[in-house]
Amino acid sequence: MVAKKPRARIDAALLLLVLAAVMGFSARPCESSLYNPPPPAMAYHDGAVLDGVVPVSVLYYGAFPPHHKAVVADFLLSLSPHGRDMQRQHSFGAPGPAPPPTVARWWATVDRYVRKASLVTSAGARVVLASQVDDAACSMGKRLTRAQVEHLASRFGVAPGGVAVVLTASDVAVDGFCTSACGTHGSSSTSLGGAVHVWVGDASAQCPGRCAWPFHPAEGFAYGDTAGRRGHEHGRVEAALRAPNGDAGVDGMVINLAALMAGAVTNPYGRGFFQGDAAAPVEVAGACPGVYGRGAYPGYPGAVRVDAATGAGYNVVGRNGRRYLLPALVNPDNYSCLIMS
Repeated sequence: MVAKKPRARIDAALLLLVLAAVMGFSARPCESSLYNPPPPAMAYHDGAVLDGVVPVSVLYYGAFPPHHKAVVADFLLSLSPHGRDMQRQHSFGAPGPAPPPTVARWWATVDRYVRKASLVTSAGARVVLASQVDDAACSMGKRLTRAQVEHLASRFGVAPGGVAVVLTASDVAVDGFCTSACGTHGSSSTSLGGAVHVWVGDASAQCPGRCAWPFHPAEGFAYGDTAGRRGHEHGRVEAALRAPNGDAGVDGMVINLAALMAGAVTNPYGRGFFQGDAAAPVEVAGACPGVYGRGAYPGYPGAVRVDAATGAGYNVVGRNGRRYLLPALVNPDNYSCLIMS
């Protein structure tokens, strides 16, 4: 004869089962809240990209020291090096520390987007510095509208597939500069064949905390005030990086020029690669704002390389051994931020 279990023990066991079930179901929302969805795709909208040889002409509008022009020219020449610029030094014996990434390696991500859009085999976008022109006297004055900037770009008569770059000096004001943009890119047409232009301003005298960061304390993070910092969750002010070429203005211009060149090549006419609305597209260099090294967060550019001699921050090396800090691009394979390290 089998003895029966007491009723109280059965009720207690059932209660425990019910509690376990309830706790199990209630834990699921907590677990799902830790799920990080994948970043949005950098979608291709079936439009043209700049493929093959991309001749670039640069207009220096206003007074630019020769050193600043050399920094810009070396950057553009570093995007698609050839000839002696592609030669590598070989060493023997025990391996030393890993060499820093090159500007060309950074641009290789742009090439991957170009090849992704091409219906035929493509080598990507090979940038060629076609010409450099000075307008030190500021022939159209020192306060420009966006339409005037586009007119300056049109003076080059850039061939289809090329880019006209207009760089404005620190004492030249452009409508919307600092308040809405550090630079822009656009075209005279929405179809293949329209002239493509890029404009970038020198922010050193007008808004260094907005357009020359991280070589100047960012607006909202500066001067030790811990209250009201935009997005800053770590409770400390990060010191500004030293500019790798000795001037926050020109090094900040290179950051913005790099981002806009990437956008001009991958989305020249508004139907290329971008996220979101075509009227306000987030392009390949805009989806990872403020990211230059690993561990970046708002107000902190991330862990970047530091020049032992000067203490300057950088993440890539270009022509003539020149160092630059370039923004992270979106990886076309998994849409994460691709950091040069």
